[in-house]
Amino acid sequence: MKKSFASFLIIAATLGVVTNNVFAQADASLVSKFLDTAKSSSDSELGTIASELTGKVQSLSTAAGANSAIASKLDSTLKSLTGGADSAALTSAFKLASVAKLTPDQLGLAKQVGNLASAFVVQKNFASLEGAQGDVATIVNSLRSGKIKDALPSLKNVAESAKLSDTQKQLITNIADKYAPGLSKASSALDSVKKLPGF
Repeated sequence: MKKSFASFLIIAATLGVVTNNVFAQADASLVSKFLDTAKSSSDSELGTIASELTGKVQSLSTAAGANSAIASKLDSTLKSLTGGADSAALTSAFKLASVAKLTPDQLGLAKQVGNLASAFVVQKNFASLEGAQGDVATIVNSLRSGKIKDALPSLKNVAESAKLSDTQKQLITNIADKYAPGLSKASSALDSVKKLPGF
């Protein structure tokens, strides 16, 4: 009996160490707070995207092991999204893929985190944009499934909407620049041409 109890304690201690190592990377309280905030939104789609995002965050966190640069960017992304600092969240999420010495699997997960963070920000900030619901749905679904090319025409349409606030313009420009560098410059050039007399 004593032997089996001792074995149980050893197994329990080992499992405790494994569990602690898994969650040592992504701050579990940040994950939980972000999920709670997203699920309390009137937009149920945000809760769904948030669940997918935190799943990838935890997968990347586990795969990264002791990589503190990844842990820091993951925590920063979640903290910013929870606090409504969407632009800062995108900056952290996009920098994940540039962390040094990522394995191909880690790089793939980092890109998925970036895509899902972008999908979350687009859904949160543009779902109610008048006349753009179809484009917003296309962007969100394309980013969630990793089919970036499918999102580009819709990204362009939303970026060119005359109904955007300054904050929305900045967010959609950041996302467009990430997935289609030069798209916002082309749009700005087109806008400048349109302002010329005769156009």
